[in-house]
Amino acid sequence: MSSLKVLTATAAILMSTSVLADIRVADTHNGAWITVTENGQPAANASVSVANVPQQKKTYQTDDKGRVFIPLTIEQSRSIKYKAKTESGRESSRYAFHSTNR
Repeated sequence: MSSLKVLTATAAILMSTSVLADIRVADTHNGAWITVTENGQPAANASVSVANVPQQKKTYQTDDKGRVFIPLTIEQSRSIKYKAKTESGRESSRYAFHSTNR
């Protein structure tokens, strides 16, 4: 009976991860292009923000291709945490390294 519980729990985890939002980050010299997908499709109108840069308080919206450019003004290279929330309420976050040496 316990192997059935393990199998059921594993299936539930696999199914739940397939419906999560995903964030991809492409670093540039003066910011980052963020792409948000949900179920493998572009997530239009997703809200995207930067969580760990105090001077960056604005929230950005993705376009119909799930993309948005976030300008960054930082003095040194660092890891930046991006957070996204889709229109359906699914949330995701990702850390990405942003380099100022370009």
